[in-house]
Amino acid sequence: MGNKFGDIDFNVPPSQRYGVTHKHEIRTNMESRLPELPHILSKTLEEAHVVIRQFFTQTTNKSAAIVGNHAFNDLDSFIDCILSGDGRSAARAARSLYEHLINYCEVTSSPTAAERYLEHAAVTTDLLGNLTHGLHYLRGMTHKRERTRLAKLRRDGSARLKVALAKFGPRFRRDWSSLNLYDRAASHGYSSHYDTYRLLSQVTHGSCGGVLGSHAAIAGRSVHRTGLSLELAVLSYLEGFTFFRAFAKEIGARQSIDTRSLVERVDLLIHYWPRYRAALMEVDSLIWPESPPPSPVAVLALYPNERIRWFFWEPALGRLKPAHTPEDGDWMEKGFRKIVRRGEIFIPPNMEGRPITTDVPGVQVTPKEGSPWFEASAIFPPGSKPSAAWFNPT
Repeated sequence: MGNKFGDIDFNVPPSQRYGVTHKHEIRTNMESRLPELPHILSKTLEEAHVVIRQFFTQTTNKSAAIVGNHAFNDLDSFIDCILSGDGRSAARAARSLYEHLINYCEVTSSPTAAERYLEHAAVTTDLLGNLTHGLHYLRGMTHKRERTRLAKLRRDGSARLKVALAKFGPRFRRDWSSLNLYDRAASHGYSSHYDTYRLLSQVTHGSCGGVLGSHAAIAGRSVHRTGLSLELAVLSYLEGFTFFRAFAKEIGARQSIDTRSLVERVDLLIHYWPRYRAALMEVDSLIWPESPPPSPVAVLALYPNERIRWFFWEPALGRLKPAHTPEDGDWMEKGFRKIVRRGEIFIPPNMEGRPITTDVPGVQVTPKEGSPWFEASAIFPPGSKPSAAWFNPT
């Protein structure tokens, strides 16, 4: 968990420690509330394995096989995200599962669409061949071999792309299909899910609403959280499995592959969603801080030997780092010495050799490169810790 967390009491909820937490701790709390979920997912993957093996053995439509490659791999990634509570990645995977569903229906319904889908690989080859900005990191024969490989990709891709553009038009470079996703979805009966797709896409596109689950207003202040978005995991769980269930049913309807057992397993997961939702909402409520976490603070410390040092103080961690003297810091140091000499600052009785310190509002300090975190109690009088029910991850 890192040295900087050494003073954090992980036996209390993050809500009582400014929201400071880490992924393993969240996973531990999810597992304690959803002990049967890994088994249910494992059984689903067992059924998926059978379908996957049959799919790639029996599918003669090359475009459909490529779409299936995408879909089955994204299902695997999606399940990992659901287990860990990684809502942002789950949203991206669920979004992709919708696209794979629509694309599968399209390429198995139209030979022209299937041809366009395959030929669009020329665009990828062209892009890869021109992806040369990593060459300057390579040296010697490695550089030469990579340069030669990319040149060949450019030649091959350029010739194939020229033929494809002549056949399908200049817009083909931008998108393989002649129809937009909504129109394709509507033609196959899946337009009702399109708004959900747009919602999930906000994460991918970096839209303002895409920070669902990692941004909140607390006590009138804007609080941003980094890490897992459990709210997005709850949303993505239901939608992702709904999209994949439809994909599996389409395979069963369009090919001679029995997907009924797989659909039944996914149905169980969809019906399990209320329990998943309740558990993650409970964990999420224990993660958000009860009040906005304090901002980092510049600290000026005067030691008994008259030496002055600056520190970067992270109150949420109860840790400090030695910091560089800020610009114009000399006059602040002189002013602080005068205040201390005149006795205008309160000095606690239990200093025990600690320096006299003051926070310096409005001043930004930069931690010294490679400097370690150390406990605030090394220069501040020790504080107390809250206590409440929370599962320790160790």
